[in-house]
Amino acid sequence: MKELSLPKTTIWHHIHKIKLSPVQINKLKSNQGGSRIKKEIALQKADEDSLLLLSSNHRYLVSLLAMLYWAEGDNKNAFSFVNTNADMIKILIRILNICFNVKKEHLMITIRYFTGMNRAKCLKHWSGVTQVPKNQIKMYYNDGGNRGRTEFGMCRISVRKGSYLFKTVRALIKNISKEIIVPVA
Repeated sequence: MKELSLPKTTIWHHIHKIKLSPVQINKLKSNQGGSRIKKEIALQKADEDSLLLLSSNHRYLVSLLAMLYWAEGDNKNAFSFVNTNADMIKILIRILNICFNVKKEHLMITIRYFTGMNRAKCLKHWSGVTQVPKNQIKMYYNDGGNRGRTEFGMCRISVRKGSYLFKTVRALIKNISKEIIVPVA
C-alpha cells in the first residue's frame, strides 16, 4: 500500500488468491503484535513524561489541560477538544503550545455550524480565535435542522500526529486522579 500509494481494498483485489508457503505464513505471523508492543512502550513513555510534567513548572497548565480535556468527554480514540467558548479554545491552544510545543500549523480546526448561522461569520470568528487561516479550517453544516444555541457554532481542535499527545494527556488524567483520590481507610 505504501509503496504503490494504493488503498488496501485495491491491493487485496490483486493479491487475495496468491497461495503462501508455510514459511511465508510463519514469517507474516512473526510480524504480528509489533504494533501492540510499540503501543505499550509509547503508553509507558507517556506515563513517565506525564509524571515529569507534573513535577515541572508547567504543572498548573498541564493539570488544567488534563481536567478541561477530561471534562469535555475524554475522547477515547484521539486527541480532540470541542467547545463553543472562544476563551476556552484560546486557553487550550496556548497550553498546547507552551507545554507540548504544538504550533498552529499542527492544529486541525473543524467548525460545526447550524441552521440560522452565517457560515462566513462563523469561519471569520474561529479563524481569529485560533489564528489559523480560513482556508485551513474545515466547515461542516449540521443539516439536522436544529438551530444551535451559540452565535458561531462549535470548534473542534485536533492535532496532526497527536497520538502521543493523546496518550500523555490520558496519563496526566490518570496520574492527577491517583494523586487526588486517596483511598478511604
